[in-house]
Amino acid sequence: PSRSESENLASTMSTSLIRCATAAALVATCDGYMPSAAPSRAAAVRPAAASVFMDETVFERALAGELEEEGFENPFMSEVGWADYLDKNAKSSYNMNQRPSLADDGYYTASIVDNPLDVVSDWLGAMKGYVTNPVATAFPTISNDPTGARSYPKGSNEVSARTIKPKEKDFDPKKRIVGIPGFNIFGTPSSKSGSFIENFFGN
Repeated sequence: PSRSESENLASTMSTSLIRCATAAALVATCDGYMPSAAPSRAAAVRPAAASVFMDETVFERALAGELEEEGFENPFMSEVGWADYLDKNAKSSYNMNQRPSLADDGYYTASIVDNPLDVVSDWLGAMKGYVTNPVATAFPTISNDPTGARSYPKGSNEVSARTIKPKEKDFDPKKRIVGIPGFNIFGTPSSKSGSFIENFFGN
């Protein structure tokens, strides 16, 4: 090749080398392409708080046969104890169940750890009650309870027995907007007049 062609080739190669070096320098300074450094081993530090241990009094009381006494001291620790407490002290039922003292099935039915014959017997009794009055069993209420074994605390009603009381609403018809023409299908008043077909589907 001629001298001019050699000079052009050398110039092109030097330009390419400069571009490669520039790209390598940019990549080297970018955090995204840098390998993360290995974390240094931190010195062992004692925890500020004491270690958490399980309450062994549960096992101690169970082995000593004193769990029932603890249940009497703290009835709210179980639903059965709380229902019994409300029945005796507030004359009320708990969790839409009948009061333990007035329950048709005796309230304290057999559990899975009891005699299988007792479990089956209690289940058949519950099925008998369901067949006798399926609506009251499937949809229990307090106000319309046919057995009278469900009740609010003594001296309370549905509103006063609630922890969070509902807002008081004024149902005075003079304070409501009535007589608006149209069909109120979605719970909002209509500004249209005419039949339901015209309002819903158009003319």
